[in-house]
Amino acid sequence: MPFDAGLVAAVTAELKQRLAGAKIEKIQQPEKDEIILSLKNGRETGKLLISAKSGSARIGLTELEKENPQSPPMFCMLLRKHLSGGIIADITQLGFERAVEIKISTYNELGFPTEKYLIFETTGRYSNIIFCGSEKQVISALRLSELSSDEKRKLMCGFKYEPLPVPDNRISPLDVTKELFLKRLMDFADSAGTEYPCEKYLISSYAGISPLIARETVYRTFRGKSSMLSSIVSDVGLADNLYLNFSSIYSPVSSGNFTPYLIKNRNGESVEFSFCEIFQYETSAVCVKLESFSELLDSYYGERDLRDRIKQKSQDIFKLLSNAESRISRKAELQRADIEACKEKEKYKKYGDLITANMYMLKKGMKNVSLTDYSEESMPKVEIELETNLTPSQNAQKYYKKYNKMKSAEANLAVQLEQSASELSYIDTIFESLTKAQNEKDLEEIRDELRTGGYGKKLESLSKSKNNAKKAARKKMKNEYNPMVFKTSGGYRVLCGKNNLQNDYITTVAAGKSDYWFHVKNMPGSHVVMFCGDDEPDARDFTECAMIAAYYSSGKKIPGVAVDYTKVKNIKKPSGAKPGFVIYDTNYSAYVTADEQTVLSLRQN
Repeated sequence: MPFDAGLVAAVTAELKQRLAGAKIEKIQQPEKDEIILSLKNGRETGKLLISAKSGSARIGLTELEKENPQSPPMFCMLLRKHLSGGIIADITQLGFERAVEIKISTYNELGFPTEKYLIFETTGRYSNIIFCGSEKQVISALRLSELSSDEKRKLMCGFKYEPLPVPDNRISPLDVTKELFLKRLMDFADSAGTEYPCEKYLISSYAGISPLIARETVYRTFRGKSSMLSSIVSDVGLADNLYLNFSSIYSPVSSGNFTPYLIKNRNGESVEFSFCEIFQYETSAVCVKLESFSELLDSYYGERDLRDRIKQKSQDIFKLLSNAESRISRKAELQRADIEACKEKEKYKKYGDLITANMYMLKKGMKNVSLTDYSEESMPKVEIELETNLTPSQNAQKYYKKYNKMKSAEANLAVQLEQSASELSYIDTIFESLTKAQNEKDLEEIRDELRTGGYGKKLESLSKSKNNAKKAARKKMKNEYNPMVFKTSGGYRVLCGKNNLQNDYITTVAAGKSDYWFHVKNMPGSHVVMFCGDDEPDARDFTECAMIAAYYSSGKKIPGVAVDYTKVKNIKKPSGAKPGFVIYDTNYSAYVTADEQTVLSLRQN
């Protein structure tokens, strides 16, 4: 976990400088394990996010927009009662641990000044936000201890807050001298043995060190060579070098000279972050220096948090689509098997023809007959089974009937198979819409679309577990479309749908006949419309619109993906077609690679 004590120290120093004296104007709890304090400090405003979510626990100023529940949770109501209007007096790190204390000056119920405390502990899945009174007694917390639990530290209402326990063998890396560092190193090697990795030794011996920093210390020292304690014990110079690298990483922490670094891989994806520059990835990653730690945390966690939140809130849609996809796929397999079986229909027609042509040779009661097929050059003998209780004419009619039945079934199965393929393609577009959903309103538009498409009863049955507040919010939600808005380099306005209802809206309602329409070729994706009227935009504008269409499609990561574009007047929506489905036969194609930085720089909302 990269959010170690060093990073906590850096974030705490930044927040203390920017938020000292800030007034708490609003308190929100968008998720069960995170709160947001809306603050005002002079003319400046900001939002302090404190998240105890497993895997993304953090504290910092944020610019991310988050939806709030209709009814605030009890913990949020409690904080509003005690902390609304309070002033942030101080923000400190508790020791050199992953814990931050926010001291808030406020007033009690009788109007006398008092102090309250918000304590944030980031300890993986045990991360917590604890609300304490003036004497550090616990008033409430996101996660309270059970009376029957065997935890060494009890977090219960009325109990005095106790800091995170620190193992006896660990000391703060800020307090260690060279002599103490080397002595502890040699003592550990004598007791644990020399065949022990140095990074594991650092993590187990010093408080608040993340695996990332331990690996970085070892990398700077050994540069790819053996990093066992045996190498240190046999080489005093190497031991000195280990201490120098260790102290060089933590000396900025002691002096308060922090620099936020975001580590990105070759694909531009964020993989780590730190308070110091990281060299261990060599050429496989790059360190990007940012302006603040709050910006660093927003950059690293923002997209992932949105994706996780949307995934959690769209479970009913995802389950419905997955079940429908499996059912239709199985049905399509059976239809293909039946079509394959229908290919034998000509054999039964031939049997009927042969029986009819040789009627004079046949009698009722015959079990089988061998007849010569004169229609083929080799004139083969054909063995035909007959029903003994039927006349030759009735046997011929039986085979003709079987032939006609298979012929009719083959035609119907071909239509049904095409419908199944169309249904699967439509489901793919809904899955693609889920990747672009950014809030509950976007998800509700997808639910409305599914209800329109005949999935209503199934969707409602999967949503019965939702509480009344969410149902009320859904009913109150206005049916206003909010597609993504872009602006090309030439100044043309561009709309991009986030789901099929929005796709229909921008293509069939918002766009004019002379505007240009874009869509990735033969793949699920967004409809994109460039509003240009009778103007003829430059090639650069067309390229940018094609990039937008490619980026918001399932072909996002394909280099040189084909994007079709044409005038809106050439787009037709068949009667009764599902949302988002259109046809066209006059178009051009552009081959582009979706560049994320270019696309996001054009976005307006």
